[in-house]
Amino acid sequence: MVIDIVLGRALGRGGLESVLTTVSQALQQRGHRVRMFQFEPPQHPEWVSTLPEMHFYDPVAAGQERTFPGEVPIFRQALGYRRKILELGPPDVLLATHTPYLSLLAHLAVAVFGERRPPIISWLHGPAEAYGGGELLAYADGHLAISKGVEASLRRYVSDDAPVFSIGNPVTREGVRQVARPKDRWELLSIGRMDNLHKRLDVMFQALARTQMNFRLTIIGDGPDREALERLAQELGLGARVRWVGWLDDPWSCVGEASLLLLTSDVEGFGMVLVEALARGIPVVATRCSGPVEIVQDGHNGWLFEPGRSDELAALLDRLARGHLQLPAQDVCVHSVERYRTDAVIDRMEEALCAVRALYQPKAFPPFLGVALC
Repeated sequence: MVIDIVLGRALGRGGLESVLTTVSQALQQRGHRVRMFQFEPPQHPEWVSTLPEMHFYDPVAAGQERTFPGEVPIFRQALGYRRKILELGPPDVLLATHTPYLSLLAHLAVAVFGERRPPIISWLHGPAEAYGGGELLAYADGHLAISKGVEASLRRYVSDDAPVFSIGNPVTREGVRQVARPKDRWELLSIGRMDNLHKRLDVMFQALARTQMNFRLTIIGDGPDREALERLAQELGLGARVRWVGWLDDPWSCVGEASLLLLTSDVEGFGMVLVEALARGIPVVATRCSGPVEIVQDGHNGWLFEPGRSDELAALLDRLARGHLQLPAQDVCVHSVERYRTDAVIDRMEEALCAVRALYQPKAFPPFLGVALC
């Protein structure tokens, strides 16, 4: 199959980009042609070299044309993608990826093919409510969900008979080793983008300022709130106990020992870093929200706490430090995420794509009604 993955704007670093690289390479290895499309080159262009193909379709975003007063961006973008596929040939199936906006954009682009247009499958990487425009999912013929929580969100916006497939997100197991656990102190780990609005590292810091645990925290990642978070850590008296590594293409390359991985987000569509940690035998502590609740089996491979509750997290860490709770065995952690092996996820994805193609019948859609597109 020729599979188009149509994005708006991916920066080139982060969980979404890692998933897209893994999926596109795995599909290519199975004989598919995978073409990636987005508005413009990513902020971190080295990502492009990890993909089979990458094309850019918004001439304004790419700086090739200028915009005009009153212009509606989605029509320009849809026309740009249409031009690309008329040049390259149409796909067999189209994945409108990351946000609901892309389902309408894709529909506008391929409408020129009439009854021969390829089926459109949405592939959100978080709940529809996180992006807005959930009603635009009606322009897709099927839907991939990365978690049960995202599946539930999708079903609030699509018809009862719309095909929705929960496939998970893939984690590469090649070259993955179990990470040793230290004996003299607790080595805590945080990996991800420093965007405090969503990731809530302030909750983590507040909990660590209250706990009696003898710990060191290693933070791997970067983002717009790094300086503010560094100041907060100093104000809370954590400065000497926090190691700031910054962004690494392979964050696990610098993890020699770890006791726990912490994830304190208010909202997570999936929580890729949780699966990556568990695959290395590292237990996890995460917020009880969509995504983590599907991965973390409370008391089995880690623990869950309520979003925003730094007091609850601090109490949990104290119970671990005092021996009232025991860390799960490494093999237990590893086996708990077997369903997220890349080959298993790609199997489910291929089955979903084939099922939608078999079910697909071109249908009429309501006219565009000026829905807010952002």
